[in-house]
Amino acid sequence: MKSSSTVGVIVPEISNTFFGELFSGVEEITKRHNLSLLYSGNDNDMDTDYKALDMMKMQRVRGLLYIPAVNYSALGVLDKLQRKLDRMNCPIVCMDRDIGLKCDIVHFDDQSAVRKAVLALANEGHRKIAIIIGDKENILSVQRFEGYLEGLKKAGIPYDEDLVFRGTYTRVSGYQVTKQMIAKSKQPTAVITCNNLLSKGYIQAVCEHTHGKTDMYTHIGLDEIDMMQYLGIPYNCIQRDAYELGHSAAELLIKRLEQPDETFQHMILNSPLVHQTF
Repeated sequence: MKSSSTVGVIVPEISNTFFGELFSGVEEITKRHNLSLLYSGNDNDMDTDYKALDMMKMQRVRGLLYIPAVNYSALGVLDKLQRKLDRMNCPIVCMDRDIGLKCDIVHFDDQSAVRKAVLALANEGHRKIAIIIGDKENILSVQRFEGYLEGLKKAGIPYDEDLVFRGTYTRVSGYQVTKQMIAKSKQPTAVITCNNLLSKGYIQAVCEHTHGKTDMYTHIGLDEIDMMQYLGIPYNCIQRDAYELGHSAAELLIKRLEQPDETFQHMILNSPLVHQTF
């Protein structure tokens, strides 16, 4: 019944390039320590998340790098999740989002990053700044939307519900929501999309409408899109280094394995705004 030499990694979408970069950062550390990896996706779904955790427990992983599927705290079931994690009897590092778990945590300050993006657009004279974001229950959506509201308030721009477009964090949703935005009579001059998949759907919809142009609105995406760089298309983004996230989380896990009784650490990574079109 001893633990294995395997580290478990649970993320929302294994196919998302952001998490592919995260995996690379994790592997750089685990290979150095002769540890193998076991990946699983939770599809942003609580039941799937529980099944992934059960599978990791069955495999007796030596440690777990974990991104919670949903906002367990807001749903009132955080204690249930914490008990489930405690029964795994291994060190756990929570990545990318802080829902209040008792473990090591490493994530980006999305709230501050989106606030800075709004202020950067406001400094360029934009007063109609739209946001394309995920559903209200998602912890990252809550934080990113708070950053949006803070940015508007600090810039002296009145909040306009008609400039808020919600969907799911998928390319298809980004495409559909952007089509809805383009069809409205009230038009923004700038748009913030709140993850790379939403950004891809946004770009697809805008390019269809403008016959290949991407400058219909001033746009800032959360996370980079490699395609834009490869095609030489200027792109504004909040740069969250997924490789650094995975690398830092794996380092925290190794440290926890070596020093199990140390105080839990809460690490917040920098996410600068990189803009090329304004």
